Amino acid sequence: MAGNKKQTTRSNYRLAVDVGNTHTVVGLFQNTNIKRHWRLATRKDTTIDEIACWLRGLNTPEIAATALASVVPMQDNAWLSALRQTFGVTPRILDYRDCLKLKLRYEIPSQIGADRLANVLGAEALGVKTGIVIDFGTATTFDVFANHTYYGGVICPGIQTGLRTLVQNAAKLAEPELRWPSVTVGRNTDDAMRIGILSGSVGMVEHLLSDILKEPAFKTRNPLVLATGGLSSWMKGRTKAIQRFEPDLTLIGINHLLSGAKPERLMGRSKA
Repeated sequence: MAGNKKQTTRSNYRLAVDVGNTHTVVGLFQNTNIKRHWRLATRKDTTIDEIACWLRGLNTPEIAATALASVVPMQDNAWLSALRQTFGVTPRILDYRDCLKLKLRYEIPSQIGADRLANVLGAEALGVKTGIVIDFGTATTFDVFANHTYYGGVICPGIQTGLRTLVQNAAKLAEPELRWPSVTVGRNTDDAMRIGILSGSVGMVEHLLSDILKEPAFKTRNPLVLATGGLSSWMKGRTKAIQRFEPDLTLIGINHLLSGAKPERLMGRSKA
């Protein structure tokens, strides 16, 4: 009888992998909803077997598709092979050659970081047509887009990168615990460094955004400013220039490559 026939349903789970300079973040999606994510330190010498063993330990449901965005080329083959070996599907690679036909107004498209393209696709997936994405990571990047066209952006030292570079190059400075100081003029070296790095980052963000918004192409477009990245939480409540925080934006963009569909909203994760 038809009612007794066992129905086989295709899995709708996907895995999005963002290999960054400092951390690698893996997101489990059910269609367009992110269900879980994991963060691990990026090691440039990680082997296929190590990654495959780690992936098997996630105990995910059956994975129907995977996609990778990487800014660490020496790890690409290891991740691609481990994903293929573990889940039996060929991963899709997000880069300038495969980014949902995003128009790239960049002099050398191959130089655009895959994470930057993923951020733009993620913003578009959330319904943003014109925007500026600021990603606070190893570098702080600004990426400008409108109507499925990528116009370029800005690359600055990241918050932690700036702090560590300062410490490495100044013999008498030790790295302080990073926290917002309660003063605007430091009366000790640790606070002086915190003000310089954190308040300086706010000033940099506001100044660069002001300059970008003066560009003729964006004067009348009113772009939405979104923030993402592992260090974006440091900016929450510190500037009105950032209108929305999307911590999973890069993963959303990588997953969007697999779907091309508008995702459902992530409950409770969108507002500053």
